[in-house]
Amino acid sequence: MPKFVNRERELSALQKALGREPGLAVVSGRRRVGKTALLDRYAREWEEQGGRAIFLPGTRAPASEALRRLEERIRAAVPPMPGDLLDLGHLDSWDAALGYLFARSEETPLLVVLDEFPYLCEADPSLPSTLQARWDHRGQARLSLVLAGSHVGLMEELVAADAPLFGRADAHVRLAPFSWREAPLLVDGEPEAVLEAYTAVGGMPRYLGLWDPRHDAVDNLTELLDGPGAPLGDEGTVVLQELNPASAAARTLELVALGAGTFGAIRERAHLAPATTSEALDTLAELGLIARLTPAGDDARRTRKVRYTVRDPLLRLWLALVQPHREAFELGRGGGVLAAHRDRIAASQQQTLAAVARDWLGEREQCACEPWWRGAEDGGIDALALRGDTPAAAATARWATGVDGEAERARLADALAGGPYARPEALEVLARDGSAVTTPADLYRDGPGSPR
Repeated sequence: MPKFVNRERELSALQKALGREPGLAVVSGRRRVGKTALLDRYAREWEEQGGRAIFLPGTRAPASEALRRLEERIRAAVPPMPGDLLDLGHLDSWDAALGYLFARSEETPLLVVLDEFPYLCEADPSLPSTLQARWDHRGQARLSLVLAGSHVGLMEELVAADAPLFGRADAHVRLAPFSWREAPLLVDGEPEAVLEAYTAVGGMPRYLGLWDPRHDAVDNLTELLDGPGAPLGDEGTVVLQELNPASAAARTLELVALGAGTFGAIRERAHLAPATTSEALDTLAELGLIARLTPAGDDARRTRKVRYTVRDPLLRLWLALVQPHREAFELGRGGGVLAAHRDRIAASQQQTLAAVARDWLGEREQCACEPWWRGAEDGGIDALALRGDTPAAAATARWATGVDGEAERARLADALAGGPYARPEALEVLARDGSAVTTPADLYRDGPGSPR
């Protein structure tokens, strides 16, 4: 059974949308983010209150196969009545299936979860329109419906203004990865080990749950990625398949992971037209796969100073290290690749720590916090918190031990000197360990993030 951790806010949203009256909810979020655990928990609550729940896992299959599997689950949850459709025959269309479910829910409250709903629509593009027609004429039926999916962009399109289901959903629950604050809920270790896990693999509950805090990043990544049957060995493959491996978006994602962080660098290395590059970047941003960074104080919509990074740390490392050495990992020799690229792993962790620094500093100062840099060749600083045009605080992030905090503060002050945000009220250094720095123990002093 999937482990339910720290999704109280999302569970409450489902309870409010579907608990009192029959309703329709949309649940979206990337694979491994915890959708199944959330929906399983809600389905169990539903059944504890006297209803029946039907969960249809989504796969890429013909509509007839999906209907056959749905029919099996309906028969198990609400056995056919004498003379009804399933007593006399089978479900031969989505219209028939939905009609049957609405009819049966008049006697028993039903919860139906259609997981990976975009796959069902791929097999039968008329499904959203069929569902809309049935939903709008549901009468006294006591059917609550959850449409779930991992393809975030397609799930957003499902309820867009020009879509058949626009205005029908009582809730759209968007599941995000856990933040660094919540990582201790899944990694049982000292603060440094917890933050090492988060900076290496990010906030996907599944990833954090597999991390062994007794071992370092290379050993953990070897266990997770190396060899046949490695638990996360195919994570990047799944993402690329959803994009279409030959697409401009897939190629762009790979290049960003390999260090092409600007529009020009991506276009040049991918040999793409400007319009195609823009479209690929927009697609990846909509899917939550890349972050679009702009300097603090700039108008994010207008500035041409934009940098891109792969959001998910594990995906970033998979694309940078596993993909180029796929044969070695398939043969169980990926541990050597990872050991030889400790510096790249540490650089990726530092990139994640910079995002942690922005979140931490922005929360502390209660204002916007972004990176800042002057020009294309300027490395800039990791975090600058602004109150209007006034610099409240700046921070640098170093995933290393023995960091000299005072020396780093001097470098930070030099980086800001002569610019519009010189002399912020506070200069901070986040590091794994060192003198005059903010350590993981300091970050986690107040305990893990409060329940959401």
